[in-house]
Amino acid sequence: MMPIPTRPPVPAWRRLHVRAAALTAPLMLLLGVCMYLLLQHFSAQNALEASQRMNLGLAQYVAAHQEPGLLDAQGHPRSDRVQELAMHVMKINPAVEVYFLDLEGRVLAHALEGLQHTDPVGASVDLRPVRQLLEAPEGDAVRLPVMGSNPLAPGQDTVFSVAPLLNADGHVGSYLYMILNSRLAQAEATSLVNSGTLQAMAVAAAAVSALAALVLWLAWHHLTRPLRRLTDELCAFRPQGSPNAITGRGDEIEVLHASVRDMQDRIVEQFRQLEDSDRQRRELVSNISHDLRTPLSNVRGYVETVMLRGDGIDVESRTRHLRTALRHADLLGKRIADLFELSKLDADRSKPQTEVFCLAELLQDVVQNYQLTAEARGVKVEFSAGSHGKARVRADIAMIERVLQNLVDNALRHTPTGGSVSLALENHGAYMEISVSDTGKGIPSEHLPHIFERYWRAADPDDGAAGASSGLGLAIVKRILDLHGSAVQVHSEPMRGTRFGFLLPQAA
Repeated sequence: MMPIPTRPPVPAWRRLHVRAAALTAPLMLLLGVCMYLLLQHFSAQNALEASQRMNLGLAQYVAAHQEPGLLDAQGHPRSDRVQELAMHVMKINPAVEVYFLDLEGRVLAHALEGLQHTDPVGASVDLRPVRQLLEAPEGDAVRLPVMGSNPLAPGQDTVFSVAPLLNADGHVGSYLYMILNSRLAQAEATSLVNSGTLQAMAVAAAAVSALAALVLWLAWHHLTRPLRRLTDELCAFRPQGSPNAITGRGDEIEVLHASVRDMQDRIVEQFRQLEDSDRQRRELVSNISHDLRTPLSNVRGYVETVMLRGDGIDVESRTRHLRTALRHADLLGKRIADLFELSKLDADRSKPQTEVFCLAELLQDVVQNYQLTAEARGVKVEFSAGSHGKARVRADIAMIERVLQNLVDNALRHTPTGGSVSLALENHGAYMEISVSDTGKGIPSEHLPHIFERYWRAADPDDGAAGASSGLGLAIVKRILDLHGSAVQVHSEPMRGTRFGFLLPQAA
């Protein structure tokens, strides 16, 4: 199992609980401000309701305790009696403003002193709230507070108390209209805005909001801990260069999403590889059966021929049959050896035993070993000019020799008479490139992706060289170079030849 990363895959400021807390804190602060404003508003409304409920019958009380003659014959209040009434009301409640309204709602008189603005006489007052209170004088059938017009501040409604005034014939001649929340009371209420109580309320609201944000942050941190642990563990299994990579904008949920997509892709790829492995296994069994049965059948056929004919076969034919049987037996042994070698390489039972050696000397030995075989085929094998310098590399000399042998065998089989096979070295700084080139028929481009597959042959079906190949040589080459951390590169042009090249690290 791969180790869990020591550093979190998601930056700390992008963590889910941090983002949730950062989002929640302003909301909690906004909620605290809204609660404070609502509390302030309903506190003011409650004060107005309490003031109106306590003084709802004040106008009725004042009107009932006045001596007759407050109104003249036209229903207008007498100025001397108005001043007397004002003094009487001021003794009861100094914050009350007293107005007299006609039956149309216009101000006939008032008991205000020291006015610095427009005189409210003649101002219009909405009578609908007045009638609403008069229909329920005790406030039992109406929901308080009932807001009425303020003659001194048109458009600013306030609480009031009202009572009808009767004229000499016993009919309603005007209304006694008392503003309960007068200018003096409003000034006192405004001064309380900056009072210690309201400041304490604001501080308390801010403290509660901050505490709630902290509690939410701790709760988010605790609740998302399993999610963070799962995200870190999944990120440990994400391959490098994943196509579902997350940028710095991702949190745990997005990382999990990308990790799950990676796992899905890897599972699908593994199932595909399992299916390919199963297919290759079936093909391998079939190919092994065919490749081992064919030379074995040939050996048996020639030997049986010699045995059945006995002394009836001449010495030359007998020798030719036995030599052919021996050649097929050698081919059978070579294919079995290749098969066992590839199986050991695939099972990682063969590990490279690296050492420093001269690569140029190894290539010269390989060229000398193939001189006779090449001459028999009419092909020239050579070590390219300019490649005789010192080339010391670090690798497993036996495995690299095996790679060169397989590449040269492959080149000789597919190079016609009169052609050539060339081995070359090229310095690439920290690496040395080894190449094997031939002047054969080349490999068609559609065949190049398959040449390293087991038992795949690039030769034409009617090419006699195909039968001498086990189909495992290039697969062994690829596996050995994989173990050395190298890769074989192939360049081929039809009717012009093929070049195989790979890199090995140079020794200091």
